[in-house]
Amino acid sequence: MRLPVDFDGNEWFSIISLLIMFSLVLILPRRFPTIVSFVFLVIGSGTALFVDFHLGLPPVDLYDVNDLPLYEWFDLLNFLLYSPFAYVFLYLFDWWKPKGIRITWYVLAWSLAGVAYEWVSVTYFHLYNFSKGWQFGYSFAFYVASQAFTVWFYYMVKHCYNRTKNRAGPEWA
Repeated sequence: MRLPVDFDGNEWFSIISLLIMFSLVLILPRRFPTIVSFVFLVIGSGTALFVDFHLGLPPVDLYDVNDLPLYEWFDLLNFLLYSPFAYVFLYLFDWWKPKGIRITWYVLAWSLAGVAYEWVSVTYFHLYNFSKGWQFGYSFAFYVASQAFTVWFYYMVKHCYNRTKNRAGPEWA
């Protein structure tokens, strides 16, 4: 991995976004058992890494992140940024407890927010380079699919945790 070619807007945008989002995670009241919180943080970055390795590298290679087509250290920060986004997504989902069509609206609203964040990061900070064929419409479709998967994953984790937890372990209602 390399250091950035220029330490400019995209690196600062990554650092500030990461600080804001992880600060939010830390100041939110505890909602999940510690192990569940950790799993929810990992799913965000894991999904981002999986997709990037399949769509952002040859042979598909639809976009670049940051200054170079090769990986930089700051690309790692961008992958870490998906962790607090996933956590906050599931935190609010667990707090609101949407049912039926409201789950769809929740996923669509977060998908639009994801595309809006991505648009700002591309337009003003050049965090991504879409000149290889990627489009914001693809991002929206990806966010819908990935967040629908994340909701399903939330229910599976909750079910497994409640079924297998130690009697002395914390409850997750």
